[in-house]
Amino acid sequence: MFSRQVRHTLLQKLFWNSAGAALVRLLIRYETLFDTVVRNYSLMTGSNGERWLSTLLDETPVVFDVGFHDGTSTDEIFKLRPKADVYGFDPSRFGAESYAKRFKDDPRVTFSNVALSEKPGELQFFDYENMCNSLAVRKEMPGAIPTVYAVPVTTLDAFCSSRGIEHINMMKIDAEGYDLNVLEGASDLLDRQVIDIFMFEFASGWAASKRYLWEAVEFMEPKPYRLFHLFNGFLCPLVYDIRNDSCTTRPAMYVGVSDKRLSQGDIPMRDYRF
Repeated sequence: MFSRQVRHTLLQKLFWNSAGAALVRLLIRYETLFDTVVRNYSLMTGSNGERWLSTLLDETPVVFDVGFHDGTSTDEIFKLRPKADVYGFDPSRFGAESYAKRFKDDPRVTFSNVALSEKPGELQFFDYENMCNSLAVRKEMPGAIPTVYAVPVTTLDAFCSSRGIEHINMMKIDAEGYDLNVLEGASDLLDRQVIDIFMFEFASGWAASKRYLWEAVEFMEPKPYRLFHLFNGFLCPLVYDIRNDSCTTRPAMYVGVSDKRLSQGDIPMRDYRF
């Protein structure tokens, strides 16, 4: 067998030319397609499993929609569970306007025009007038100039304590990079397994907020929960790999399920690592 150095040199000669470069581009395109479609490093709501996850809920669930935006997720919940009670959170002006237009007269929806994080207070909000509005400056949109304004911040622990909420069937988090901060502000709820299932988006916003997937794994380690990679129809146990900690090349939806909820034994799982 050739040595590693010889193999590398031969491969470089094979690909570092015009014909080889064209082949490389083709291979990379199919590798990206494979990761997105088969390994489900995807944020496409219609196929990544978000809708399927809602089928695990009972008929009258309490759902938290963190990152309400235009209310699409809430609307999806109602299609499957029309008797749900939804608590929506969004600090943006657009989120408040969307709630007023679509759900203001719907008694099933309670909306709070606040940000959620690990501690209460006030933060600067960067409003790009798109789905990338965030508490952090986005780096993937050079030249984009956000409208900046202060927003009130609370924690899930404080919110639920003030409302007397003791059970949340599912929580969707799409906080554009502040997803882990939201979970950190729900530490007591998680310790007590108040939340059955939570789902968070791992995407480019994490780079803007300088957070990593390994931090989420470490934070949840002592909690009575297991973390999973979401697939369309099943969950795959999350075994952390540093190669997955790229929110720009491998965006994904991850799910946490409490030990109490797992004990019901009705959630399909597969060991789908490859």
